[in-house]
Formats: sequence, structure tokens, C-alpha cells
Amino acid sequence: MSASERKRAQRMRDGRAVIDAIGDEQNAPLRALLAILGRVEASESARLSAQRAWAEIGHRYNFVIVTK
Repeated sequence: MSASERKRAQRMRDGRAVIDAIGDEQNAPLRALLAILGRVEASESARLSAQRAWAEIGHRYNFVIVTK
């Protein structure tokens, strides 16, 4: 597999991880959570997903306390 084919496959995996992370932020890889944060202005549902992603990042690294 050439370098460009490997990179293309990586981008596809990363894109799929972002889609899979929406709604399952607790089990998502950090890279997917960061990608979700980058789409915060796309729509209302993207904003809510970004809030959940931010809460999960904060929970993992102990800088955000989530209260319900």
C-alpha cells in the first residue's frame, strides 16, 4: 500500500470514529472528541454533541466537573 493509500485509509477511519463517537462520547478516542469540538457551529445537534465531548474530555483529564 502506498503512502497516499495509507493516509486515505487513516482519514476514512478517523471520519468513521467521529461518526461513531456521536452519542457515545464516553468510549470515543480523544482524536474523535476533538474532531467533534471542531464541528460545534454546524448545527444544534453538533453543538450538543460538542458539549458532551467537552464534558468527557474534562472528565478524563479532571478539569471539568459535570453536575446534573
